[in-house]
Amino acid sequence: MHWRNLSAQIGGSIGTKIIMPYFLLTLAVAGVGAFIVTKLVTNSLEERFDNQLLDAGRVVAERMVDYENERLQVFRAVAGTDNVPESLAAGDAESLAGLVPQIVANSSTDAVVLLNREGEQIYSWRRVTGQAAGGTVEGPDFSELEGVRLVLEGFEDAFGNKRVLLVDTPDGHTLYTVGPVMLDGVQAGAVLVGSDVRKMVIALTESAVARVTLYDPQGRVIETTLGLSADVADLPETEERPVTVISLLQESPEQYRVVTEGAASQVPIRQAVVLNQRYRLAYGDWRLRDQSFGFFSVALPSNFIVNTAATSRNLLSLVFFLATLAVFSLGLLISQRIIQPLNRLVQVSRAVSEGDLDQRTQIQRADEIGVLARSFDAMTENLAERNRQLIERASELQAILHSIADGVIVLDTNEQIITINAAAERLLVDMSQDFWKGSLRELAASVVSGNHSQPLEMSDSQPKRYQAGKRMFSALAAPVETPSGRKLGTVIVLRDVTREAEAEHLKDSFVTSVSHELRTPLTVVKVYNDLLLKTAGDLLTEQHLNFIRKIGQSTQQLERHINQLINISEIQAGTLYLQKEAVDFPDLVRGVAENWRGPIEQKGVALEVVIPEQPYVVHGDGSHLNWAVENLFSNAYNYTESGGRIWVRVFTKNGDVRLEVEDTGVGIAPADQPHIFDRFYRADSELHYEVRGVGLGLYITRSIIELHGGRLWVESEPGLGSTFSLALPLTTVVPSGEQLVREQ
Repeated sequence: MHWRNLSAQIGGSIGTKIIMPYFLLTLAVAGVGAFIVTKLVTNSLEERFDNQLLDAGRVVAERMVDYENERLQVFRAVAGTDNVPESLAAGDAESLAGLVPQIVANSSTDAVVLLNREGEQIYSWRRVTGQAAGGTVEGPDFSELEGVRLVLEGFEDAFGNKRVLLVDTPDGHTLYTVGPVMLDGVQAGAVLVGSDVRKMVIALTESAVARVTLYDPQGRVIETTLGLSADVADLPETEERPVTVISLLQESPEQYRVVTEGAASQVPIRQAVVLNQRYRLAYGDWRLRDQSFGFFSVALPSNFIVNTAATSRNLLSLVFFLATLAVFSLGLLISQRIIQPLNRLVQVSRAVSEGDLDQRTQIQRADEIGVLARSFDAMTENLAERNRQLIERASELQAILHSIADGVIVLDTNEQIITINAAAERLLVDMSQDFWKGSLRELAASVVSGNHSQPLEMSDSQPKRYQAGKRMFSALAAPVETPSGRKLGTVIVLRDVTREAEAEHLKDSFVTSVSHELRTPLTVVKVYNDLLLKTAGDLLTEQHLNFIRKIGQSTQQLERHINQLINISEIQAGTLYLQKEAVDFPDLVRGVAENWRGPIEQKGVALEVVIPEQPYVVHGDGSHLNWAVENLFSNAYNYTESGGRIWVRVFTKNGDVRLEVEDTGVGIAPADQPHIFDRFYRADSELHYEVRGVGLGLYITRSIIELHGGRLWVESEPGLGSTFSLALPLTTVVPSGEQLVREQ
């Protein structure tokens, strides 16, 4: 275990991480460098070697053409010498024996054969060990050879009337050039001028300074100087030696096709090992007078390239090894100088991370490590000071939180309590566990899910009230977010509103009771006022009748106010009954607009109505919806001065049917807009005292729209007018007469 921990420490130390990459990099550079340099040296030698091979191949090809030219010269000399055609036509071998040796004695020709027109051999001559000898040349019947037969028949092609033959004789292979002998324009016979292939290969080897091998089209070796080379070692001079060399040099017929097909564009090169000696061979096409006799190869020993590469690789490996060892030693010294102050930094950082903010590195250096150490010490000092400030700040915030009269609860995103003040603890004592797990956690979850995205002080939603025993609590929740918008949790503010709730209940009960009590005598006054108008006849003057009419108008206005108070009480109590059915909302708005067109235009205000002919059906109470739309028209009428304009538009959007009532009235101040739908609230404006009302119309309108599952909102700018918009969901038709009750 001790060795394992030590190994882990060594492997994870920064010293190892500093020196090992350089060490490995140096090894890699050394290996790659040695390989590249050796490869470059080898490639350079191989390139020079291949060029030498190609030069040798060109020399061999050129010398073969030279041999052909020499044979042609000898042929012309023999065929053009006086008395030769006559002697040949007469079959006089004795005369030819006196003429031919003198003609070819000073040439490199190895054999001459003269045939008559029937292909019979009249005279032949062959060089033996440097001396000329006449007589019959042993070998095949020349008249049976295709090339000889074509010449005797007078055949000519693009290269003339001469042919080249490779003949296997008992003395070895001989390369003949054959052509016709003419006498007075008539062919008298043919002359074959030959070169001994063995002697020719030896001469080609001397000229090309490379070992030459001739192959037939089947890849069999015809002649080679490779077996006679002094470069071939470890093989005694026996009769088996040429056979062994030839067997090693044999090629396949496919090699012949490769050479002949690619001779014009490339030179095939391959490696071969002949009797423990490595050779590189370059191949060429053996072609004379556009006739291929096979192919040839030139060979040079290549062992010196391998030896040179190995020597270079060993030397370079030694040099790079010494350089690697020096780099490793120097890197180890440098790493130690870097590691010591870094170890001190690690020790201090661990102490700081564990809470000991009094530790300092005390490293005084002018390099980057010194700058890092001083920065770390300064950071630790600032962190300690900041920690002291945070502790003081947290104490202050805790004191402020506990001094707040309202209950404050802070939850994390998992709805677990982070902070709670004393007021909240006192309030939670009266709450059951089920109430806390149910209502308040549901409120917190709605904030986390995004249903209450505004900050607490900016939220326009009303606080939710909860009944806990005999006490009433008001709860308002808001998300706790970072400046970047990431949610950290929820804050819930609780307030004991039992007394306010009781006061509101008493006020609502009083308003309801008074409204009902006032409506009874008001009904009697209205009935007798109507009866008085109908029965007065001529008993009352016109002035008296005007008085009665004004009494009736005031009675109607008072009745409308009382009905509004009663409806508000029903809305607050959740007992407002809605007789829902299929309602054509555009048709409803069209009817309200026609009723208001007269009063609006009489006031000098232009009315523009855009309502589609297509019915948009909503599921609702027609009379209450009519009342809500009437209130919007009444609001636009009351707050739009003469010369203004009112636009009414009905359209659909996102599955809702929408109504917009836009006016050019006095507008609503930004401070009044959040409260414009509150009951008994009236915004301050220059028409405030001219327009009568108790501030219930918009409250009732919003309540009716919300009871139908819709929304009501306003957009306004002071002096430019207001736009009131409502949206009701388009729905399927509900059977007529069904009565629904919607609780707030």
